[in-house]
Amino acid sequence: MDTSTVVESGILAQGWWIPLLGSAFAILMAFVMMAVKKLVAWIIVKGDFNDAEKEAMQCLLEGMTLAQDDIVRAAKAASADGKLTKEEIAAAQAKAIDYAKSVASGSAKDIVMSWSTRRASSLIKQLLAKLKSKKGSTNGDTSVNNEPAPAAAESTV
Repeated sequence: MDTSTVVESGILAQGWWIPLLGSAFAILMAFVMMAVKKLVAWIIVKGDFNDAEKEAMQCLLEGMTLAQDDIVRAAKAASADGKLTKEEIAAAQAKAIDYAKSVASGSAKDIVMSWSTRRASSLIKQLLAKLKSKKGSTNGDTSVNNEPAPAAAESTV
């Protein structure tokens, strides 16, 4: 059998599928564009989340400063050994968390509200450790983002 005979009488010769290529390509491009739009939207949301997360942490840090001023200093002064009791630590943590919940807004508020007490306490401990390590490594300069650090670094909130 001659190959030219097969081509002339086969599917290639009929050419019915050639107009379908344009439609198939258009459908493929629609899916690609949809995927690109979803990727861009995800990147934008992820960026906003990082900003919201930073704002939530800043609110918690402000709450820690308030707790330091209101509870920790007075409790340490009243204590013979200068240490806080578990109840005083819990009260300071609760004040810091409540403050963060009251001042946060938008996505940051959603993040703060989603923290369990255990998670918030863990974040407070992490922030304190970070502040204490900065204080030790910079010879007393405890600035975070070029702002004076709160006195919470001295507490055990």
